Amino acid sequence: MFFFSYFKTLRIAVITDANGKYAIDCSSDGTLIFSFIGYRTMERIAGDVNKVTITMEEETTEMEEVVVVAFGKQKKESVVSSITTVNPKELKVPSSNMTTAFAGRLAGVIAYQRSGEPGLDNAEFFIRGITTFSAGGKKDPLILIDGIEMNSNDLARLNPDDIASFSVMKDASSAALYGARGANGVILVTTKEGVADQVSVNIRVEASTSTNSELVELADPITYMQLHNEAVRTRDPMIKLPYSSVKIRNTQLGTDPVMYPSVNWYNYLIKEKTFNQRINTNITGGGKAVQYYIAANLQHDTGILKENEDNKFNNNIDIMRFQLRSNVTIKLTPQTKAMVRFYGTFDDSHGPRQGGAEAFNITRNATPVQFLPYYPKDQSNEYTDHILYGMAENENAYVNPLAVLVSGYKESKSSMMLAQMELEHTFDKGLKGLFLKGIFNIKRNSYYDYQRSYTPFYYAPATTTDGSYSLICFNPDTGTEYLTYNFGGKTVASYVYAEARAGYSKVFAEKHDLNLLLVASLRNETNTEVITIQESLPQRNISTAGRLAYGYDSRYFIEGNFGYNGSERFSKNNRWGFFPSIGVGWMLSNEAFMERIKTILTKLKLKATYGLVGNDQIGYLRDRFFYLSQVNMNNTNRSYTFGTDKKYNRTGISIDRYANEQITWEIAKKLNLGIELTLLNDFEVLADYFTEIRENILQTRTDIPATMGLVTIPQANVGVAKGYGVESEVRYQKNFNSNLFLVVNGNFTYASSKYEVYEEPDYSDVPWKTHIGQKLSQPYGYIAERLFIDESEVSNSPRQMFGAYGAGDIKYKDINDDGQIDVNDIVPIGHPTTPEVIYGAGFTLGAYGFDLSCFFQGSARSSFFISPGAITPFVNNGQRALLSYIANDHWSENNRNLYAFWPKLSDHAIDNNNQTSTHWLCNGAFVRLKTAEFGYTIPEKISQKMRIGIARIYISGSNLYLWSKFKMWDPEMAGNGLGYPIQRVFNLGLNVKF
Repeated sequence: MFFFSYFKTLRIAVITDANGKYAIDCSSDGTLIFSFIGYRTMERIAGDVNKVTITMEEETTEMEEVVVVAFGKQKKESVVSSITTVNPKELKVPSSNMTTAFAGRLAGVIAYQRSGEPGLDNAEFFIRGITTFSAGGKKDPLILIDGIEMNSNDLARLNPDDIASFSVMKDASSAALYGARGANGVILVTTKEGVADQVSVNIRVEASTSTNSELVELADPITYMQLHNEAVRTRDPMIKLPYSSVKIRNTQLGTDPVMYPSVNWYNYLIKEKTFNQRINTNITGGGKAVQYYIAANLQHDTGILKENEDNKFNNNIDIMRFQLRSNVTIKLTPQTKAMVRFYGTFDDSHGPRQGGAEAFNITRNATPVQFLPYYPKDQSNEYTDHILYGMAENENAYVNPLAVLVSGYKESKSSMMLAQMELEHTFDKGLKGLFLKGIFNIKRNSYYDYQRSYTPFYYAPATTTDGSYSLICFNPDTGTEYLTYNFGGKTVASYVYAEARAGYSKVFAEKHDLNLLLVASLRNETNTEVITIQESLPQRNISTAGRLAYGYDSRYFIEGNFGYNGSERFSKNNRWGFFPSIGVGWMLSNEAFMERIKTILTKLKLKATYGLVGNDQIGYLRDRFFYLSQVNMNNTNRSYTFGTDKKYNRTGISIDRYANEQITWEIAKKLNLGIELTLLNDFEVLADYFTEIRENILQTRTDIPATMGLVTIPQANVGVAKGYGVESEVRYQKNFNSNLFLVVNGNFTYASSKYEVYEEPDYSDVPWKTHIGQKLSQPYGYIAERLFIDESEVSNSPRQMFGAYGAGDIKYKDINDDGQIDVNDIVPIGHPTTPEVIYGAGFTLGAYGFDLSCFFQGSARSSFFISPGAITPFVNNGQRALLSYIANDHWSENNRNLYAFWPKLSDHAIDNNNQTSTHWLCNGAFVRLKTAEFGYTIPEKISQKMRIGIARIYISGSNLYLWSKFKMWDPEMAGNGLGYPIQRVFNLGLNVKF
């Protein structure tokens, strides 16, 4: 190791050799400072250490000693709140999106990913589930990065290398200081700061290959035509079949691919794999006066769409993202320091106009036998400069997905920049323990996009008398060979935040640990390019918060928190709210009577918290000033015409909302009971039981009689929901020797919620339709018993009120026994659509420079629906393709399987079969090998010869394998399975520190 030492007065610096030897010219009474990353800085008198070996103590990481809490830090042993902290290293996955690492890694967090499209692949995440049902209201947590509110996109793009600490605040005690903004929990992230040390450079380079984890399989063209004929014949035997036996036979033989096309659209539009690159670099260092952390990050992500060589431009997804961060700490005086933070992200995105998800959608909704994607040039088009896209009948008869995708592109530019100034002064002598801190932040977000496109020329083979190859163009006058331009949306958002803190922390008589904190803050946010005047008005919050924590003899702890908030959303009578909390803890393992088993039971701590937290973001942003009425002075639907010649017209006036000064924020009453247990210093268990009552949930009234004469139905804080669950973390860490270590960890979260009060019609006659007592995301639908056996059973069964149906169609259960199936037979079915259980487990094994880690993630107790209308084959004159799943498992005259996946085939939508029912209900449970990594760290004696501190090379992967009963697509995508698939990634990386 190379240690750094310098003479304190003259700042003469030297570096030791590999054996720790050094020489420095200084006076004997001068002070030497010894420092090295990972070890405690030491000061010694030069004369005392001359020719004496200095042994430095290893620095215990800050994450082990303290926990980042609201507006500060606390000793880990004194924390009574429910806070999950995660090592930022665990959030490093082979992806440009950090939120994809959340599921199963953060106890108390319900997370899932619905899309794999670059730039749109954010995971949705909720702390302890969802406990509100306000339409348009905020359900996800408050996100704070270095104390500044950010959105989920900012968090997703954050570079894990820049993170110093990552905390999830889940109960009232941890979130109460955020008052009316903390009811959904808080994610608090702090970024790294510089250290007074020699310059350290860290570089991490990764190259990844990405493939579709699960791609919905399509039936081959021959099967498509045969079953299309079956679909027509079984519904109406008198209709002419769409495909003759000659067409089917010639297509099968491939005798003339131009006249008898057979197209696998995946081959033309979807690649097998794509390649992405990432490079991260950061520099840290400084002296006693100035310390700095500077980081840069470049990410290049591409989509899985094929590029057409004959096209004039690339239409694949291509995202280039650059991030720059600078955190500089300046010691103005021994007790005063300033922090200057600059952070910017700059995204350039290119891709199809319709987006990646729509690209997959139209690929699966294209006929495989009507035309080729494009035709070779015939004699008359020998010098044509455009692509001859295929079509049948006329230019509007079908959709050619290749022509749609490659005939244009969309580009967007977005940026986010912030500047933050912090000033902190710590008092000395008689006021030691007191500090003052101020923060001021300005943030700007901007975005714009535009499109360029041309109109494709569509062709089809012409029938010639001599059998020669010739094409006919359907739109010779409307097709174009030039690009048109269309400017899209643009937004600019401005954010200003200011905060002042005062705190006091001191230990009296070595037993009494006192911690005080007061915080005042205000925020202002404005947006442009909005639709309504309400959206254009600033969003403002003012807050005062405080904490009082007391610990006695490292055994007994009590903590009180409060938030006092004001929001612009509500009237003066309800604009301010008070949100208190209290928590207690008992460290049993520090009691004298536990001393005998201290070596076995290293730590045992009990804790409990209760308090109130609010949520002021209820309803939609465009409709947030509930205490003001809203009148439309130019309602064209209320216009009137008069005059002698009926030419005088004026728009009418209508009321969109009545003023309601009683509307206020949601209030969450949270209870948390927890235990922390450590055995033999190596095995740690954390467990919590939690409940929550969410009151004042905004609902549109349903019991307003028409006789009141209201022209619009008002809203009110009438809803109540209850949340409850358990969560646990288990961790085992053992260093067997200097060359062998093992880390095993796992966590489990169960979070459920249900309606306690929900205003709804009187369902006393059909009690199964009530929401009261049901889960918040509980799906409703019909119970599908099976498929009808024959027409006799159809005639002798309750009448189903959804249009025509017959043998092979879905048979529903008559819940109320009234002889017909209608809306009164809808009942709760399946599990909630939001998973109630998320869990994960993994290990890291290191030996002699090698390390291997695996992590498994699971999800349970969730349901989703397949949308039959989205996959019904042959609709629109045969436009839509046929899924192999349907081709292999459907009811037919020759195979009357009453429990087949697909009912009797049809070339048009059958409303009876498209009803939401248990027939289309799927189990969303799965277990996934989420990540695996194998690495090798070059031995120190070799890396030092290369003048490198640490060098590690590794291979990793994500979404590697899946276990699930559902086989059509990745069940994590739920009902979005026809969109852009979640990606399987293989990654090669190199990490070097100088």
